Amino acid sequence: MVRRFPQLFCYGIKGNLEVKLGFLMNEMKRELREVKEFPQYFSYSLEKRIKRRHLFCEEKGVFFTLPAMLKPNDEEFRERVEVCVGPSPPARNSPLC
Repeated sequence: MVRRFPQLFCYGIKGNLEVKLGFLMNEMKRELREVKEFPQYFSYSLEKRIKRRHLFCEEKGVFFTLPAMLKPNDEEFRERVEVCVGPSPPARNSPLC
């Protein structure tokens, strides 16, 4: 993880890593391997980005990988969600769903 995202060394354990990891595993019901594959997860704001997008996806019944959920700007994210809940959703093997 550190090789992929060396900035991890700059984050506090109690105030950042532990809180975000707890949210990922307990609230989002995700696996640890996801954060190993995308350690940049820790660079996003829990309140302003992670929670909001997770709850929005949950409301809409959409599941995205962490990078697909967090990397796009707000407009691109909303467009992705709309594609997945629209009248003709993308195929299951699409990276959008």
